[in-house]
Order: sequence, then structure tokens, then C-alpha cells
Amino acid sequence: MCPFSTNIHFDYDGRYSKDGDDYEWIPTDARLYVISFKTSSLEEITYSLLKERICRKMGIDPFTKRLNLGYIPLVVEPKRQSYILDDEDVFVYLTSVDREQRRSILHVEDIEELQIVQITEQLSRVGESSSSRNYCERESGYGEEDNVGTGLEHDEHPHKKQKKSRL
Repeated sequence: MCPFSTNIHFDYDGRYSKDGDDYEWIPTDARLYVISFKTSSLEEITYSLLKERICRKMGIDPFTKRLNLGYIPLVVEPKRQSYILDDEDVFVYLTSVDREQRRSILHVEDIEELQIVQITEQLSRVGESSSSRNYCERESGYGEEDNVGTGLEHDEHPHKKQKKSRL
């Protein structure tokens, strides 16, 4: 099949605001951006590909930014925001057009910058023993299920348990 071009216009960074029964998009700057996909079908444009292309266009690292994608459908009254969460939502967005075959502007909300902690740094601070990692995971709220069957009490430090068993 012959490839065709799908153009997506988007506003980067803004917020939704309620105005009566309708919602409207309030952009932080007046610029409108565009990305183009050359594909043989709309199904080839996935959620992850869409986010990757937006990040590349904006020059941001997709691993350190959390973005919400959404739009206000042209065919829905009252006007409400619709979020894109997966491949199916992308397909619905791409195929939702009004009578003049116009598609809604895609809205990209820049939510926050994510903190990336390298696992090697965590291991070097904690040490190599698995009981130390479990304790640190418990302290951070993660991995509590990892201590099931280890004989550790809920509030007991793993090193203290080991010392008691050596006596």
C-alpha cells in the first residue's frame, strides 16, 4: 500500500479550564507545533510513537518528563477534554473529524520532571546483601512483599535479626 501523510498539530504546555458547561485549553505560549507521520495506515501510529515524536520535536528527554496528551473533540457537546492513554485512544483521536474533515488540536500537558535514580547508585549505598535491599525497599515503601517468609518482623531491622540469630 502507498504511504500517506498524517499531520498532527499540537499545543505544548498548557492547561484545561472550565468555562460554564464547556472546557477550554489555555496554552502557555501562542505557538502551534506540527509533526507528520508517513505510514500506510493509521494503526501504525501508536501511543509510544506519538509521545516519542513529540518529545523529539520539543527537544526533551522522554524518560525525564511526564506528559499528558489530550484534546477537545470537535463533535462532542458540551466541550469536554478527552485524554489519550493508549493506542486505541490514539486511533480514535486520529479518526475523529468534523464535517469538514478537521481534527482537533492535540494538547500536550507538561506535568512534571521525573527523578531518575540509577540502580547502581542505590546498590552501592545499600550494599550487596539482599536483606539490606529489602530493608531499604521497605523504608521507601516498595518491596514489602519481598520479606514474606524471611522471618523478619514488620518493624525489625534485617541486620538486628541476623545478629540475634548468630548469638
